[in-house]
Amino acid sequence: SFAMHPLWSLSYLATPPFSLANVEHRVKAGHGDDVTTLMNYVGGQFDQSVTWDDAASMAAEWGGPFIIKGISSVNDARKAAEIGAHAIMVSNHGGRQLDHAPSPIGLLEDVMMAVGDKLEVIVDGGVRRGTDVLKALALGAKACSIGRAYLFGLGAGGEKGVDKTFSILRAELERDMALLGCANIDEITEEYVRARP
Repeated sequence: SFAMHPLWSLSYLATPPFSLANVEHRVKAGHGDDVTTLMNYVGGQFDQSVTWDDAASMAAEWGGPFIIKGISSVNDARKAAEIGAHAIMVSNHGGRQLDHAPSPIGLLEDVMMAVGDKLEVIVDGGVRRGTDVLKALALGAKACSIGRAYLFGLGAGGEKGVDKTFSILRAELERDMALLGCANIDEITEEYVRARP
């Protein structure tokens, strides 16, 4: 692999080693390979005592648009609407936090039926193609959040790779809209999707 990609190999050898600069100081000196220290640090950043009352207080104190990410049930979506959130991100955090968490696209229809008229709904997780964006919009989402797809582009080609990722997603979405006969986003409705039997 190295022999087949000499420019990558030269770049790798000629540049400083990759590091996670925002957290590398949390790994004990001499334990660079010990990810447990880093994972304990990251795990310690989550406050398990935060409640819906805390979220309501934050929304009130903030006074502006308030979005809650990580909604993974209809009940949580309803609770977010009750406490005054302006929007929610239906998300399982890329599927990397809990095994067998429901997929955001699988929850979307039920969430929209429960709170779609009370707040904006954004889908986060599993968006890899323009057709994924199309499905989410058809099921009522106002937007999609994209993480891994642009990170793949970043890893492959830096800033140009990110630009290419978004141009591919846009081209796919526009082509698929044209194939469906949709001239604009508002014309994408649930009639264009159906669940598998």
